[in-house]
Amino acid sequence: MDYSDMKLVKYFFASLTKYLRKLKCIYVLVDPYLLESIRETDGEIIDKYNNKVLIKELAKLGYIHQGYSTGYSQMSQIRWLSVLDLKDKTETQILNEMDYQTRRNIKKTYEMGVQVRTLSIDETPAFFELFRMAEEKHGFKFRELEYFKQMQHTYGNRAFLKMAYVDLHNYLNKLNEKQNELVSELNKINAKLEESPNSKKTKSKLNQLKQQEASNNRKINETKDLIKTKGDTLNLAAALYLYNEHEVYYLSSGSNPEYNQFMGAYRLQWEMIKFAKKNHIDRYNFYGVTGDFSDNAEDYGVQRFKEGFNAYIEEYIGDFIKPVRPLIYKLYQLTEKARHK
Repeated sequence: MDYSDMKLVKYFFASLTKYLRKLKCIYVLVDPYLLESIRETDGEIIDKYNNKVLIKELAKLGYIHQGYSTGYSQMSQIRWLSVLDLKDKTETQILNEMDYQTRRNIKKTYEMGVQVRTLSIDETPAFFELFRMAEEKHGFKFRELEYFKQMQHTYGNRAFLKMAYVDLHNYLNKLNEKQNELVSELNKINAKLEESPNSKKTKSKLNQLKQQEASNNRKINETKDLIKTKGDTLNLAAALYLYNEHEVYYLSSGSNPEYNQFMGAYRLQWEMIKFAKKNHIDRYNFYGVTGDFSDNAEDYGVQRFKEGFNAYIEEYIGDFIKPVRPLIYKLYQLTEKARHK
């Protein structure tokens, strides 16, 4: 709806109130899809929008603005979004605009052989197992398994459950190939040292290679142990995505913290960003953040993760509540207040 057209706004919300009265509704909560500001990831305002006229007009109709909230709420949709602009950018440009660590992590997933596949509805429990780990990590309980199945039924081929995984035998082969290369390099360096035993440059190179060889050998042994104890494949991270012709939405996700070294969450995002570009979608929505930009924010780590992809912040106008049956609504408020004491 065009919220700048006050005549339309008045007509729509007055009509909505009449309709809800017929249904004997107690109250209605609305949150217009209307920007309040655009911000940097540290919260600094880039663009500010003046919505005072709209707030005033809605108040005349009994729709009272609930303020500029931060944090997460079970009662409201998220007011702060983290968004990546893909318009007129190549994949190379998008990568180059990410921070160094994010680019490096994506590159490492290729080196380790991390892959991404689409889960069927029957495989939703595999996603949900990882989602539960995220709930436990962050100390919240959000959705049940049936919710995610229903989302796929509702949105059909516009919904994806994606899984990042690693084939451990494939990864072990990569490590063995690298080990052979390192051993070959070590032999060459040792031969050089025999010719020039006092070369500081060669000695330094030898020490670097020894460290790399020891680290790679440790990974080989760890991977062999993983195959013995966990099997051939590790499920690393999974996420639910929705999309339309304008936007890809990253809604819910989870990962196994035991396997963070494989960077599964980074590969998931990169594959879906590439999906958006392939399908000419200009907007990649990382979805919600709290709007608390301090170092003590409950989602500090989540914000830094999204920031690494070069996302910016959109702040929306927030909630409005209209008591359709004011007296009963007051009683409802008193009941809810007593219940949460």
